[in-house]
Amino acid sequence: MTDAPGSAQPKFQYLRIADQLRAAIAEGRHRAGERLPGEDALAKEYGVGAVTIQRAVELLKNDGFLAGRRGSGVYVQDLQLLRRHGTPRPTGDQWAAGPRIWPANETQTTTIDQVAVAEVPPPPRVAEVLGLGAEETARVLDSRFLADGRPVKLVRTYLPSKLCAGSAVARADSAPGDLRSMLAELGLSPGHIREEIRGRAPSSSDASRLGIPVGRFVLDTYRVAFTGDGQALGVEQTTMDSTSYVVEYAYDL
Repeated sequence: MTDAPGSAQPKFQYLRIADQLRAAIAEGRHRAGERLPGEDALAKEYGVGAVTIQRAVELLKNDGFLAGRRGSGVYVQDLQLLRRHGTPRPTGDQWAAGPRIWPANETQTTTIDQVAVAEVPPPPRVAEVLGLGAEETARVLDSRFLADGRPVKLVRTYLPSKLCAGSAVARADSAPGDLRSMLAELGLSPGHIREEIRGRAPSSSDASRLGIPVGRFVLDTYRVAFTGDGQALGVEQTTMDSTSYVVEYAYDL
C-alpha cells in the first residue's frame, strides 16, 4: 500500500502517524515491553505506505518511546524520566514539591558502571575556559551512569593537571565524584558555579556508550566552578540521553 496521491502534505504524513502511535501508547493500546505490530500490519491499520510507517517508527525511537531489538522487532519502551536539578537548587521545599508538568521518578537512583581517569589535552573550549596553554593538560575523570541497568548519562570532569598533581583526584583508582567534591578534596571552595545547557546530535562515541540511535539528541550541560575573583577552577560536562531527563530550575522570587 502507498500513500494516496494528492493527500494533504504527504511528506509530513509520518508526523501524523507518529502522533497517533504516541497516543496509542499513552492510552495503553501498545503497552510497555510489548512488541509493536509489524510494518505491514501498521500500514494497513493507518492506511499509509510502509515508508511512512518506517519514518514514524524511527521518529519514536529517537523520542525514546520505541526501541529496536536485533532480530526480534520493535518494542514499546517504559519512559522513566529522571529529574535533574540545575543551579540554583530549589530552596522552598513546599512549593518545589508541588505539581510538575513532566512527572519524573524521584526515587530512582543511578549507578556507575564505567570510570576512567586520564591526563590529556582538553577540548579547545574547555582549555580556553580553564586558561590552559597549548602544552598544558587536564586531568579528566570520565564516568558512565546507569538507571535500571540502562545508560542515561556520561560525566566528564576536567581539572588542570597542575592543580591536582599528587592528590587523590589524580589517581586512576580514585572514587568518582562531582566537580564540587573533587575541588573539596583539593581544599578548594568555589565562589560560584555557572551552568550552560544545549541540545546537540550525539557523536558516534556518545551514541554507542549511551546505547541510543544517532538521530536522538543529547543534552550537554557544562558547569564551570570559579573562585570569588573569577578564576575558573574546573569544568564538568554532563551528556544526558534527552529522553531520560527533565532538567529543573527553581528560583525564589
